[in-house]
Amino acid sequence: MKKLVAVLFIMLCTTLALSADKPNPADFTIRVHISASSIQHLYGNGLPVLTVEAILNGKNIELSGFAEHFNDSGHKSGNNFMLLTPGDYQARLIKDVHNSDNTAIHQEYDILLTDGIVWHCITTGISE
Repeated sequence: MKKLVAVLFIMLCTTLALSADKPNPADFTIRVHISASSIQHLYGNGLPVLTVEAILNGKNIELSGFAEHFNDSGHKSGNNFMLLTPGDYQARLIKDVHNSDNTAIHQEYDILLTDGIVWHCITTGISE
């Protein structure tokens, strides 16, 4: 249930931070290694969610965010959904939520993709 609430929170309260200006790679100081990615449609209502398994700051985490592919002007480009190719990416921490149990759940990140697009996501899972 908590995961559902987190994904709904992503879908309703966050947007993909895109603008006509290309992001400065120097602002993305965190290294993240993505090992797997998948698209899920939230309970059949057609909302595409991109979920990736990653290593970030030495922790195995799951990141989730919009899966819709946007063009350079920030508009949806049809029904194209993105998957991230496994590999190394640069990220920046956008919102650091300190939970009472010191977990990294619900921290928000921007990940700089190889084409200069920024993918906004939050941590929705953590594993050993």
